[in-house]
Amino acid sequence: MDEAHGSRSVSRTKRADPLGPHCLSEVWEDTVAPAMVDYLLRKEVQFTILNPLRIGVAGKPSPPAFIMIGINPDTLSSKTGIEVAVDCRSILLQNQIEDVHILVCESKYQRAAMYKPAIRTDPAAILREPFSTTVGIPICNAKTSNFEGTGGLFFIDSTNPGILYLLTARHVLFHPDKEENKLYKFHEGSGAARRKVMLMGDAAFKARCDSLESIIRLSRMKIEQINRELEATEKLEDEDDVIAEREEAEKVITAFKELLATVTMDWEDKEKRVIGHVTLSPPLTFNHGADGFTDDWAVIEIHPSMISKFNFIGNAIDLGYVGYDELMVWMYPHPANPSSFNYPHDRLLRFFGTVSDQEMFKLDPKTKDKDTDPVTMVLKNGATSNLTVGRLNTIRAFTREYSKNKPGEMSKEVGVLPRNSRSGPFSKPGDSGSVVVDGKGRVCGILTGRDGVTEDSDCIFVTSINFIIKRLADFGIKANIFPLPADL
Repeated sequence: MDEAHGSRSVSRTKRADPLGPHCLSEVWEDTVAPAMVDYLLRKEVQFTILNPLRIGVAGKPSPPAFIMIGINPDTLSSKTGIEVAVDCRSILLQNQIEDVHILVCESKYQRAAMYKPAIRTDPAAILREPFSTTVGIPICNAKTSNFEGTGGLFFIDSTNPGILYLLTARHVLFHPDKEENKLYKFHEGSGAARRKVMLMGDAAFKARCDSLESIIRLSRMKIEQINRELEATEKLEDEDDVIAEREEAEKVITAFKELLATVTMDWEDKEKRVIGHVTLSPPLTFNHGADGFTDDWAVIEIHPSMISKFNFIGNAIDLGYVGYDELMVWMYPHPANPSSFNYPHDRLLRFFGTVSDQEMFKLDPKTKDKDTDPVTMVLKNGATSNLTVGRLNTIRAFTREYSKNKPGEMSKEVGVLPRNSRSGPFSKPGDSGSVVVDGKGRVCGILTGRDGVTEDSDCIFVTSINFIIKRLADFGIKANIFPLPADL
């Protein structure tokens, strides 16, 4: 966010921070938020989110606390908006909350055999990653290949041993505006057609092949330039370095040509990109049960010809998209304070354990941001924005989604904010279904929604993994989200 001040319109970048320890947390979910929801419904305000956080100017410490009230675009006059802000502020004062402000703004809640991971020395490792068995693979319904999302995490079910499953968001595979919102359950032998799930749509596959061809082309241009330099001068001062650079470019060309040939042969045919089929997905519901999360998930049975004990490594995020030095800076916002993150020797952040719902709303005292405030850093690898790092908010947002010809429905979600004011959003459209983990590799949940009217959304929403595991159990699934190759 940028704000202009004065006649010369000097831009001041604003930032959104987690709320942190605050007395609002004690009365938010049971008292203040329900009172605000009731008020907004009575006023017939089309609100999309109630999100407590801190908003301030980048570079300045101790930003003030706000409750951001998102409004569907073009549905509220400025006069009524001021009235809403004043009345919601009164609700805070009635509950002895005097240091929290109200921000009313336009906003929109939105849903938006494979390869074994390559070793570090492989020049093509990063572009091989979307075709590998680490988490974050781009997926789509085979019949709607223009609508893509991300595979979340793999799991096994002790009641059906030997089968590998993939968890993602329901709306990735069942378009909310085009499909009936009802329970989907596939029964083997029923004669019903399988709902096939494909690795990458046509556009995504072409984009990755184009990337490979582009790197090959640029490497050839680099070699031609180096050859011209060597021919033009009898002896370069750094000739040995230049020759080494040429040899490296030649290695890149060889590696990427081999990868392009393999990818084209293995994956160009759409049927070869079918990795499995949907076995279960309950209807998308809001404010589900006592937890109040959005029930937005689907289970995919993975074909053993695509992932088996020979190419599966377990749930892990490939950190190779970001250089070591850069990622360490991301995960250590304040260099004087160590975080819980240790870079793995093989660049694969393997999963173990889950973050409890109680711990999710507590800041990590060991990790500090630039203002030395405690913060919990999280990571995800999405099909669109790849590897990103963000910060967990310490209080749940109340979100409200509007469907065609239906009234808005409310849910509670865990929020993830950008890691700083310049880092960009934690996710983009196409990342739905991505798994979110902390620096230790403990699972927080899967990404299901985002707030904002543009792609550069400030807040991303996650449904707790603890809630999803309980929901899987409701359908008789005893999920183990830490499968090993030996389990297949």
